[in-house]
Amino acid sequence: MIIKVEPAEFFMYRVIMIANLENPDPEDQEIRDYLEANELEPKYRSEGDFEGRHSESMQFGGCYLGRHTGEINLIQQRYIEREIITHEINRHLGESDDPVVIPDERRESAVAELLRTFHVDSSFEEQPDGKFSVVLDGDVVRQAARTLLAG
Repeated sequence: MIIKVEPAEFFMYRVIMIANLENPDPEDQEIRDYLEANELEPKYRSEGDFEGRHSESMQFGGCYLGRHTGEINLIQQRYIEREIITHEINRHLGESDDPVVIPDERRESAVAELLRTFHVDSSFEEQPDGKFSVVLDGDVVRQAARTLLAG
């Protein structure tokens, strides 16, 4: 889901959430569930073309969403973190003189279990530019995978 914040009239701002209906982002449903659970209804809702994709647009007043924007951002952040860590886990499993081969039928569940192990704050390191990167020890990832497969 793309979230845009735009200035509006009289020191106000609006938040526009755009969801690709053809190929939803993994966090879209959780964000929709959050909006529903907190009874947050968009001021305007429409469907149409956005950057060449059939999308839904939901517009909210910034004051209306208020404190909820932080939680919505956290939902997106958790999904991005999972995606990055999953990529690093897969990279480390195969990047070695002794790679870990996970059978196709077990790969999804094994990587999900490794993700639960390695999706922790210590897996992220702040860079000098203020951005974060994933720092996983490849040997530790491979050993965890081997232990998981053996157990």
